[in-house]
Amino acid sequence: MATISLSLLVVSAGTQAAHASPPGHQPGHPRLITTVHTPLLTTWWQDGAEPAASGAVAADKVRQSPYYGVQVATTSHPSRFYDSFAYMSIPRNGNGKVGYTDQDGAEFSSSAGLSMSWSSFQYSTDVWVDVKLKTHQPITSADQVTIRPNNLGFKKVLVNSSTIRIRVPYKTTGYRFSVEFQPQLMTAYNDMSSTSGQLTTDPTGNRAVDTEPKNSMLIFANPTPGADTIPTERDGSIYRPEPGLVNNLDSIKQDIIFFGPGTYYMGADYHAVLPASVKWVYLAPGAYVKGAFRFLHDTQSHYKVTGLGVLSGEQYVYEPDTANGYKHTVQDECHVTCVKMLQFESSNTGQTLDLQGLTVANPPYHSFVVYAHDGDTEIPVDAFHMNVSDYKQVGSWYWQTDGIELYSGSTMSNTFFHSNDDVLKMYHSDVTVKNTVIWKNENGPVIQWGWVPRDIDDVHVDNTDVIHNRMYWKDVKYNTCVFNSSSDWQDMGATDTADPTTTVKNMTFTNTRVEGAVNCGIRIFALSNMQNIVIDGFSVDAWNGLDSDSQASLLKRYTDASGAKVTIGDQTTDHSGLLLHDYTVGGVPILKAGNNWASDELGRLDFDADTWDDWDATATGQPTGPTPTLSVDGLADGSTSPSRDVQFSGTTNAKTLSVAINGTSVDIPISDGAFDATIHLPSISNKIVVTATSDRGVMNVVRRTVYALGTELGSIADPTGDDNGPGSYTYPTDSAFNAGSLDLTGFHVYRDGDTIRFVTTTAGQIGNPWGGNGMSTQRVNIYVRDGDSTATTPLLPGTDTSAAGAWKYAVVADGRYDDARFSTGLYGADLSRVAGATLQVIQPHTIVASIPAAAFGDTDLAHAAYQVSMFSDAEDGEGIGNVRPVYSSTCWQGNDGCPSFVQQYRFGGGAGDWTDAVDARDTDTSDSNAIDIISGTGSQAEIMRLGQDAVVAPYVDLAAAEGTE
Repeated sequence: MATISLSLLVVSAGTQAAHASPPGHQPGHPRLITTVHTPLLTTWWQDGAEPAASGAVAADKVRQSPYYGVQVATTSHPSRFYDSFAYMSIPRNGNGKVGYTDQDGAEFSSSAGLSMSWSSFQYSTDVWVDVKLKTHQPITSADQVTIRPNNLGFKKVLVNSSTIRIRVPYKTTGYRFSVEFQPQLMTAYNDMSSTSGQLTTDPTGNRAVDTEPKNSMLIFANPTPGADTIPTERDGSIYRPEPGLVNNLDSIKQDIIFFGPGTYYMGADYHAVLPASVKWVYLAPGAYVKGAFRFLHDTQSHYKVTGLGVLSGEQYVYEPDTANGYKHTVQDECHVTCVKMLQFESSNTGQTLDLQGLTVANPPYHSFVVYAHDGDTEIPVDAFHMNVSDYKQVGSWYWQTDGIELYSGSTMSNTFFHSNDDVLKMYHSDVTVKNTVIWKNENGPVIQWGWVPRDIDDVHVDNTDVIHNRMYWKDVKYNTCVFNSSSDWQDMGATDTADPTTTVKNMTFTNTRVEGAVNCGIRIFALSNMQNIVIDGFSVDAWNGLDSDSQASLLKRYTDASGAKVTIGDQTTDHSGLLLHDYTVGGVPILKAGNNWASDELGRLDFDADTWDDWDATATGQPTGPTPTLSVDGLADGSTSPSRDVQFSGTTNAKTLSVAINGTSVDIPISDGAFDATIHLPSISNKIVVTATSDRGVMNVVRRTVYALGTELGSIADPTGDDNGPGSYTYPTDSAFNAGSLDLTGFHVYRDGDTIRFVTTTAGQIGNPWGGNGMSTQRVNIYVRDGDSTATTPLLPGTDTSAAGAWKYAVVADGRYDDARFSTGLYGADLSRVAGATLQVIQPHTIVASIPAAAFGDTDLAHAAYQVSMFSDAEDGEGIGNVRPVYSSTCWQGNDGCPSFVQQYRFGGGAGDWTDAVDARDTDTSDSNAIDIISGTGSQAEIMRLGQDAVVAPYVDLAAAEGTE
């Protein structure tokens, strides 16, 4: 039987959807809200609706979108529209940070005034959906409204200047889509500050990240659910709470909790810890429950959480800790005691969960978890099989608002996730996921299968649409991109945490579409062996506005503690490695056999050289046939050219030849199978790609990197193995400080037109574990002596080092802290900042600081003397001048009350102990904080000997470059 519901809406018609109103509606008067319940269409409304753009709403109210109105009609009765409630979420529920000041991940969304509205209905026939924009921003064409995912192909009709009509065909899987009005669009930018940058809406001098609606509007067209998703008395005894305060669910005796239409709230200091009898929670369409559910006991064999209602965490603070009275946690992490929207307990003996239809809104922490215990000890979850369908997650503004972890034997289909952390967590075997729409916030990747070594087999993920993402990081994060297997969560910079006895295999990801711009595609830090990983049909509209280095896809094989590397199957001969098939960027296929896959090319693939045979990138219909011959002379890979104009030559039997320098391509003529050309090198690091193309389009590609620094004025060599100060300094134990990374091996000075380039080299690879501008553990100081001065003069603050003569200029190269007092730049003897500097790190061993030549006045840099020293880079508050102190061996070993972080993150073997009583954070500043100095013919060990009143480092003259005086 059809049911039509009428109720009086007690707000002015001017704030409500006035289009397609029920018969008899008069403009300027309150109008009736009309909903419908028939086999073909069901819509609903929320009593106690409160249209509120900001601030918290009352406990018994539901936030109604003041920005949008929604009505639905069947296409068989297109003139009869019914109201569908438009819910809305805002960051922190409009409360701000309650009881804490730490970052929570909602900073940008809150400051930018973002909101997320949504409307759900149930249908079993084609419908028209009217969406009205109520912000008085007119539209003049249906083309000003975008439906995402943009491959749905829905018909759009402009009803009037504020309303778009969308035809939504019936589909048994339903639809989940975004309706985006052009006047509502805003762009988020990275301001490029500090290590990662910060998000801003100010475009001035900043890099575009993503364009999205400021106030978003989602439509969830839900197919009519099966009878097995709605409980009856035949399924068990039912408890039906009354709308209002619900804080007694811990003690009920029934099997099923049935929330009918209405508004329910648990309060900010309660969540339902359900008794062992409860096996099913049902939220009917129109039920809005403010709270969370924990299935504490593991005695049920079949759990169910079903219904088209809403479960909202809006009353809780971020990370609400039950061990802290539901206030924000004071622990470093609270995965045991913080509230999760849905929490289950596994017996590990074989259980099933049906999760169907639910909308989870405003999660204050993880939205979904399953734990297992042996007594009080948490153990891995096993034999917990999940069937998830038509699930929606919205309003995930906070960090740690992940998607759903699916356990072995689980399926998930037809879902929507708004998430600010890992979304699809593929940690287990025999898992199938299909038809997922994702709106990705800043934190975490889209698809994750890393964090620890794992055994995973038989995973299939199909038809994933990423309609927005705000992943903005300018540094190379371990846990970001679309596809990601992150490094170890306990020490993300460590490369020796793999387990070669574990294997990830037979994972297939098909039809993954990324709309708009994204930061990066794939980052795999392999902690386990890999076999048969297929990414097929991966399309990216565009890369965001960051530099290509920030957008690199990575493939790295990590080792265990003994140095044994994990393996990746051989894709070249056995087809058992990593296959990227039909990977496109901007519609262009990325081919390993072509000239567009590399890190600075369209594909942005920067896979380690030792994985070359382990991966391939192919495309349907790619050119086939013999590969043309190609030999290139005159471009030695990794060489430094003395001139910016370089001649090269070679031979080929190709039809055409081109050369690209840093992405700019020119054609090169071929004469009798030979070629000869001169190219100009515009940058310090120049990527040169020579492409020979056959008449069938098959390519042979030669890639070279050639450096151009200018004319060398002179250099100084330094021995390796002396990155121990006076001979006693020892590296921190954390893997961020790789051996030799602070060991100076040489110093060069170049003049390049109007620029001076200071180049230092290291014995070990330059580390960047914390995402600085090319480096984050090193801090280089270069001092230019003032004439022939011999007066002992302190170096920059925090170095605890002096020089055997006054200095005129100091050059600082630091990959972090652009806003620090002594950040990268040029400083005078009075410590004033004379000029800025540009830092470029050329991996693996070279640091280049470039400064305008005019800043040095008439100083003869070719004949000046220099003191060059290497320090451990510090955060603010860890020492003076962003220099980390070196501590005594006793302190470094954890004695004398020294904190544990000293051994992990500080050098040992010095004189003093850690203290927080002075800014130096060091009880003895007589020892130098330099890890290595260039000491010329002097003995570094003697110069830096402990026990002196002061360490005085010598200046060293440049050795003239070849061909100069």
